[in-house]
Amino acid sequence: MAIVLSLIVAAAFGTGDFFGGLSAKRLHITQVVGGSHLIGLIGVFLASVLIDNTFTLADFTIGMAAGAFGALGVGLLYHGLARGPMSIVAPITAVTSAAVPATWGVVSGDRFGLLGWIGVAIAFVAIWLTAVAKDDSGAEVNVQVVVEALLAGVGFGVFFILLDFTDGDSAPWPIVGARLLSATLIVGWLLANRRQLVPTDQTSRSLVVLTGIFDTGSNVLFLYALRVGDLTTVSVLTALYPISTIVLARLVLHERMSRPQLFGAGLAMMATAFIAIG
Repeated sequence: MAIVLSLIVAAAFGTGDFFGGLSAKRLHITQVVGGSHLIGLIGVFLASVLIDNTFTLADFTIGMAAGAFGALGVGLLYHGLARGPMSIVAPITAVTSAAVPATWGVVSGDRFGLLGWIGVAIAFVAIWLTAVAKDDSGAEVNVQVVVEALLAGVGFGVFFILLDFTDGDSAPWPIVGARLLSATLIVGWLLANRRQLVPTDQTSRSLVVLTGIFDTGSNVLFLYALRVGDLTTVSVLTALYPISTIVLARLVLHERMSRPQLFGAGLAMMATAFIAIG
């Protein structure tokens, strides 16, 4: 069950990134992140009230702390994508976001058989290959670009680790805390700088709403995946999210998948099987 849920999380993350990328082509990135997180906050709060799970201040506070690292990761990722080649920034962030919680999981007691570890290794290769995209921007690769990509991955990784500390019975309240903090910070910044929050055209508004639904939904599903699986397995499989982004870009925008990306998608399926067996 953990394998299936983790792959669904990856698909949701990647779909959210796809809609977020489309939104970012039409709007300023702070509008996309602020608007989508606000939509996500409203949605997950209503879901939490309807589900009526156990609310604990401790888990809510941990969720808020996770939200701070998640917002940091998003900010650094998009800043890195704006300054450096996507083909460098994206895979470094994806691999790091898997490596940090996977390492923590091993240190804190997660155990695999030989096939499981082979699957994890293959998954890291798959993450790198599927995240690589052709970049013709001529953007410079320097130390700052690499460091920002690494820190973005660390931000996402710590976000996952902190969510693992919450009680599964309190889900999805920790995500309410995460979105409350990130939405407050970003929307507050937009208002303080007199930036427009709500897009003027319907298409942009729809894209932001879809981004918020899939992004926040994937975080909620991540919590439930942790209830039935360990952090190492869930975080590694979740980091396969670039596959769904690439597939959607192929189907909707008719972008071609490169041979490394196709090979990476095949490796991802192999890695999933090995992790499931191991």
